[in-house]
Amino acid sequence: MSFTTPAIDDDSAAIVADPIATFAVPLPLDAPLAHAVVGLGRFGCVHARKLLALSGFHLRALVDCSSSARAASELAALPLLPSLDDLPPGIASVTVATSDDAHAEVAMALMRRGCHVLVEKPLCIDRHEGALMIRTARQCGVTLSTGHIERFNPVFDEAVLDRLRNAAASHSRGQQGRRPFMRFRRYSTRVATARDSVLDLMVHDIDLFAWLCAIPVEAPLEVLARHIGEQSIRARVRLGALIAEFESGYGSMPASARLHVCDGHREQLLDLRRSTATTTGDDALTRQYQGFRRAILGQASRVASGADGLVAVTRACQILHA
Repeated sequence: MSFTTPAIDDDSAAIVADPIATFAVPLPLDAPLAHAVVGLGRFGCVHARKLLALSGFHLRALVDCSSSARAASELAALPLLPSLDDLPPGIASVTVATSDDAHAEVAMALMRRGCHVLVEKPLCIDRHEGALMIRTARQCGVTLSTGHIERFNPVFDEAVLDRLRNAAASHSRGQQGRRPFMRFRRYSTRVATARDSVLDLMVHDIDLFAWLCAIPVEAPLEVLARHIGEQSIRARVRLGALIAEFESGYGSMPASARLHVCDGHREQLLDLRRSTATTTGDDALTRQYQGFRRAILGQASRVASGADGLVAVTRACQILHA
């Protein structure tokens, strides 16, 4: 079954101009960004703790509409606000770590305030909402990024990235292109349905495969095989000229994430869950925020754009509904 990634300018996602939209003000290169985190679940708290001590950002507020929301003790000095309308003036950038189904609405409201936005993956759960998010970012002159943090995994240093991209180009040209070039396996200790893992876990590896192999966003996806079990789902796909296999699921002890590169000339197994922290605290989340800041300043960055996030969601949904 073949699919072509839909254009992000799909007419069905046309945006109506918002008369109160605010455009982002250009920032000096050395100015810390006044930042807020929306959503104080597990991931939101992780982001907030990281931002407290992160250079280049000044965490000024937390937002959560739940009456039961509580900030961790180290975050207690920050204002905990019940609504986006209560955000103080001057907020330049925001992390959206709400429930997945609220990502689009919250991100668009923030962008219309002139805020640059980093949305936890998945960018959205509906591709039409994703297209609307991207149009809103363009209209308001702000940066929309997606939290595909695996791009910042220290496993993928520049030397490894160059080697993988060269191998991908060689693999797609040769006869071995009929065999899988990469196999991904990702499991969580959570308890949920196998289908839930596609947008929760597999979406990481769908983005990672395309990014590592420099596969363009318009490349067609063909689902070659798919199997859904009680706790896991497996899919074999052709994306552009390359074949990959994805497996994701729940109930694993411990959690795991692995990438097997099958080049034909050389095979390599990469453990993506090995410790990502260094002695200087230069972990993947820190790197992602540095990349987000570079993107805001118009500099080259690994951070996934809104368009990258939409393509990953679209491809994940194609696998889910094939």
